[in-house]
Amino acid sequence: MPDFQLADTKGNSVTLSDYKGKVVMIHFWSATCPFVVRYEPRLQALTQAYTPKDVVVLGIDSNSTETLSQIKKVAGERGVNYPILLDPGNKIADTFGAITTPHVYLVNREGVLVYEGSVDDQGWKEEAPVTKEYAKEAIEATLSGNSVPSPTTKTFGCGVKRGS
Repeated sequence: MPDFQLADTKGNSVTLSDYKGKVVMIHFWSATCPFVVRYEPRLQALTQAYTPKDVVVLGIDSNSTETLSQIKKVAGERGVNYPILLDPGNKIADTFGAITTPHVYLVNREGVLVYEGSVDDQGWKEEAPVTKEYAKEAIEATLSGNSVPSPTTKTFGCGVKRGS
């Protein structure tokens, strides 16, 4: 995975290489997307479960339509328990090829992309049952040194709002 440098909502500089030797789950986040609202408890649960196991979760907001104050306010209201990084001009979203919010990327301890796709298989309908927890399976496989069972899955959600 290419390294990047972004600021978090507090103005601190964060790079992917800061976490070399750890498993890193990056997901593209939005303050306004209803799919991110639906998935927020699942993302926070993953963060809580895997942070003690040397997994880092980072949200990246690349939406040109969302302001820093809005992102801070919404993240606070939702009780987000991982850093939200700001991607002005969508440079990282474009580099990664992020399409939706949420869109998950899992990087192993060596800095290699091992999973890209959705959090799980629930899809568009909120009432649909979750039968495959793709991100969790990818984290578990990576932590145990195994291959990720489904290294790429289809994403769904709101489109990343790129600037003109």
